[in-house]
Amino acid sequence: MIPVVQLLDREEAVRWLGSFISAPPLNCPIHMRDQWIQGIIDAVAENDIPLCKEILGVTACIIAIESGFQVDPRAVDPSGGESMADLLRRAELELHHKMGPLMSIPPLPTLYEGYKSRFFPMLLACKTEGDVEKVADRIADDLTQDAAALPDIVREVIQREIHKIRDVVKTKGSMQLNFVRAKQVMKTASSGLTDRELCRYMYTLKGGVHVGMAALKPMFVQYAAKYGKPGDLSWLFFVGMDYHYGPFSSRNMMEQIRIRDLSGVKIPLDGDMLYYDESGAPIDRDSQTLRAAMKAFPSTPRELIFKAFLLEKDRRYIYTGLHRAITQAHRERFGDTPFAVIGELMMGEEAWVKHGSVWKTRAYLNKLDKYLNSLPWDAKPVK
Repeated sequence: MIPVVQLLDREEAVRWLGSFISAPPLNCPIHMRDQWIQGIIDAVAENDIPLCKEILGVTACIIAIESGFQVDPRAVDPSGGESMADLLRRAELELHHKMGPLMSIPPLPTLYEGYKSRFFPMLLACKTEGDVEKVADRIADDLTQDAAALPDIVREVIQREIHKIRDVVKTKGSMQLNFVRAKQVMKTASSGLTDRELCRYMYTLKGGVHVGMAALKPMFVQYAAKYGKPGDLSWLFFVGMDYHYGPFSSRNMMEQIRIRDLSGVKIPLDGDMLYYDESGAPIDRDSQTLRAAMKAFPSTPRELIFKAFLLEKDRRYIYTGLHRAITQAHRERFGDTPFAVIGELMMGEEAWVKHGSVWKTRAYLNKLDKYLNSLPWDAKPVK
């Protein structure tokens, strides 16, 4: 990676970041500029990444895009003309759509109205995601107690689904990192933080950037090493997009294209070669990509393919025998392919509840393009 990045010492890094971080389009608040600069640079050291323009620049862009340099981001973006009342209305519609028949079982209708009268005013008063987290914890605590007196069928569903209330804010902190990924990242780092401690840590300036950059690091290093060339920053788009829609998704979409070509099976190019549960754990069930790979390599045991695919969100996947076999077979039949490709995925239900619409990741790419291209990559830090 080192030959393709522009290394800086700490003083140079402070000056370079300071030259643009508070200017459009990043617009870091002036009164917080020094704290954010120090926080970003400290996170580079915390994550043992070489201090360079590329990691500083892409991190600053992600923070600007995801939160506008807010340690505890707003619960609702007012620029979209939305209010907390709109979000709650959509969430209630989604709840009735999913749980309608169950919610008609006595005494649930009465209980629900009681919760609504008690907690909706609290939620309407929430300004930030952290505020929502606190109310959600109170709801979950009360519901845990009340569930004991409910019919068995209702109680079982509540016990199974209660974690969704506590995790209602799925992306946390200034870099809006998915909390499932955050837990995986910090477990790998042996942080020793409990879930609640990690949640609180992500709502600090230091913690939000530290954990977000920890999730960014594997893609940053691998795309730089595999795609980077001196003076060519195109690989940073893969880093930014994979942070947005899943680790190594761009690399894996290219792998799915190879598998599709070799098998002749039309499979979704979504960056996921396996199925996953709500906690992010792989499900031992044949995905479309797995079935296509089995067709393309009929002499390869299913277990070997599945074992390799277990590493699809890990930097080590490209060192598996399966990946080497796929790339070699595809090269022989179709010629060379790029290491990764930026795809276009649809953001669905969660986006609808939060924003009132669904959109494709192209919108994020356009914003990332604008931000990355606004940075003075060739400028020398002023002394």
